[in-house]
Formats: sequence, structure tokens, C-alpha cells
Amino acid sequence: MMEASTAPEGLGDAGRTLWQQITKDYELSPDELALLGQTCRTLDELEAISAALAAGPAVVEGSMGQPKASALFAEARAHRLVLAKLLDQLALPAEGEEVGKSPNQERASKAANVRWDLERRRRGTA
Repeated sequence: MMEASTAPEGLGDAGRTLWQQITKDYELSPDELALLGQTCRTLDELEAISAALAAGPAVVEGSMGQPKASALFAEARAHRLVLAKLLDQLALPAEGEEVGKSPNQERASKAANVRWDLERRRRGTA
């Protein structure tokens, strides 16, 4: 079994830093540690994509010779979305919270607040 402070093998600088920051502040279950590992790897992949974009051309030649944006932009965008979802799934508590909310819990809280706001307005108590 992996210790919380021991990062998985093969992480890059960004992934290892994220691992250390999170495991220093939070006690995670084994499934959360696995999710954190995937989050850290995704961050490392995003760093590699960003480095490749910085080193290469932003505009490349398309199949018909036309200029087009490098496909790495789409990959970076996709990795950012995956990273955001993985971080949401970790449901780490925000500053001042004892327990974080899952994405579903967050959506349910927002929906309940909207319903209560509408009800207060209807009653004239808002």
C-alpha cells in the first residue's frame, strides 16, 4: 500500500508538486489517492502539451495546404476539461469547510438555493 506522502512513480514536477500539496493538507482514502494520481498525471500531460506548443508552431499546414491551428490546442483544451473534472471529483473542502462537496452535491445545493430564492420572492420575504 502506498503512503499518502509518497507520490506515484513517473510523475513530473507539476504532478509531484500537486500530489505533495494535497497529501500534506488532506487525508485521502485509497480510491481518492488513485484519483489524485490520475489528476497529477493529467496535469503532467498538460504541461508536456504546453511545452510542445511553446516549442513548435501555433499554425501548421492542413491537409489541403491551408493554415490551421496546431492540434495541440485542442489537446490542451481537452486536458484542461479533464483536469477540472478530476479535481471536482476529488471534492476537496474549500477554505473553511470541513468536508468538500461532490459535483452532484454542489449542483443540488445551487438548485436548492435557486428554489428557496424564488419562494422567498414569491412570498415577498426576499
